[in-house]
Amino acid sequence: MKDSLGLALSCRSPDAVQAYDRAVDCQLHAWPGALDAVQEALRHDPDFALAHGLLALLRQAQGKPQLAGEAIDAARHAVGTCDDRERSQIALFAHIVEGRASQALAAVVEHAQHWPTDALAMATALGAFGLFAFSGRADHDRQRFEFVRRIAPYYDDVNPWILAHLSWVHTEMGMPVVGLTYIECSLALRRANGNAAHVMMHARYESGEPEAALEFVDDWLRQYPNDAILFGHLHWHAALCEIHLGRTDAAVRRWLGFIVPHLAHALPLVGTTDAASLLWRLDLAGRPGLSWRAARDFAAAAYPNGGNAFVELHLAMLAAAHRDAQGLASCRVRLQRAADAGSEAAPTALHWAAGLEALSAGDAQRARTELQACLDQASRLGGSHAQRTIVDRTLAALRLPHALEGECQ
Repeated sequence: MKDSLGLALSCRSPDAVQAYDRAVDCQLHAWPGALDAVQEALRHDPDFALAHGLLALLRQAQGKPQLAGEAIDAARHAVGTCDDRERSQIALFAHIVEGRASQALAAVVEHAQHWPTDALAMATALGAFGLFAFSGRADHDRQRFEFVRRIAPYYDDVNPWILAHLSWVHTEMGMPVVGLTYIECSLALRRANGNAAHVMMHARYESGEPEAALEFVDDWLRQYPNDAILFGHLHWHAALCEIHLGRTDAAVRRWLGFIVPHLAHALPLVGTTDAASLLWRLDLAGRPGLSWRAARDFAAAAYPNGGNAFVELHLAMLAAAHRDAQGLASCRVRLQRAADAGSEAAPTALHWAAGLEALSAGDAQRARTELQACLDQASRLGGSHAQRTIVDRTLAALRLPHALEGECQ
């Protein structure tokens, strides 16, 4: 049997293959239904290794490591009848689920040399939160750009998934006009595509077109369920556009009316970073006094023991906003531990944490030095350029956010 891209599958059930194809399609296009579809596939064929592998990825993204571990173990147990591509994909997913990021990146690059149209595997390396972005490398945008350019010729010219990623890598490399061309084609081919809508927001943001971004997203969101994976994040992008236009009241309405309610459905990484950074930006824009309770509670549940450097960047914001010196110190300890273990992103985030400590102490000179050091290497933090603008916005303000002047609600 083969999947929708023509890749062979070791599976005994046509119904399982059909459900798996649906799950992969939902996953690649940020559309609801991936979890239900992959579970359906496993009901039809409990020994379907790649379905177990996709389930592991979904559980890992949900912040459920035990379930992710059980799923990847089931995948490894079922690889006996698999071909080389399937075995390679399961090994890649195991690296991701079990926290071996550098090995995972090496594995996906190797996998791409043999099976570049294995889009589910390729996707793990791409986007703002993929393996390239979180590699800690200062040139990860360039490396991801070259990676996508290498695999793109193996896809049809009318494949909306690869067109969206061609848009993304051009946009993040400072070519948003080219990026807009690709993403407009992608959305014309498939409008029901959450990832493409997300890329469009980035392309408009980097092109300096906040009004066009808002016009697009408010229209596009009419078709997107409010529990879908990127619903809150697209409103986060819209809120950034509102702030850019000086409409902080509108940004607050999106925060209270859409982003906070969506935290009940948000992935840990997205919910934590969106909530903390938007409140921080609103404070810098002159809207202090908003309650940080929803952001704090979500992050505490999602990352009780900290996270990667990008997560720690946002946990430091939450600690600073609550005048939580111990929380900031804990961020610094975790980041130092990561730096000592070889993380290339952790030293950059350490400068951020030190800068916020200096801000809290009223030491503007030290804060300026630390924040500038963070900004100089900000690409190592991962995420997108739009997300990393939080660093230069804070450096430009060079003042305590208003929330630091009193205890947060």
